[in-house]
Amino acid sequence: MLSNFKSFIIFKIKSMRKIIIFCLSFVFLTSCKSGNEKTDGDAVVSSDLRVIRGKIVDSKRKSLGYVAIKLYLDENDCMNAYSDNEGLFEFKLDELRVKDQSHFEIVYQGYATKLLSVRNFENDKSIILSKKGDVVSVTDYRVFYESIKSCSRK
Repeated sequence: MLSNFKSFIIFKIKSMRKIIIFCLSFVFLTSCKSGNEKTDGDAVVSSDLRVIRGKIVDSKRKSLGYVAIKLYLDENDCMNAYSDNEGLFEFKLDELRVKDQSHFEIVYQGYATKLLSVRNFENDKSIILSKKGDVVSVTDYRVFYESIKSCSRK
């Protein structure tokens, strides 16, 4: 009976050793993979992601909230964002998705539509909307606002 107990204990120790080695290996591999990532607040951002952010203002530098922004990455790929109460917006996207023809379309009621190339855009700069030119009506703004929801947010 004692020999059965000893063999049982030896079996358990060997099994536990395998489990411990597996767990340590898993932790090591997981930590190596996450080493290529940076944290941005609560979100984890991969190192090849590009963050595009800016502020929408009028000609008097007053912040414009709820501006609809469509980012055309190519003819079949787009993203959307809406400025917050302080006119701030942000896109997080894979750098490889940005093409030479990628551009923003910025629409807000009472202002002219603004088109802006992503390549020429500088982060954290203000984008000034003008009341001169072909001004967007409330109806056109609402249609655009709703239509860009079909574009991804990621």
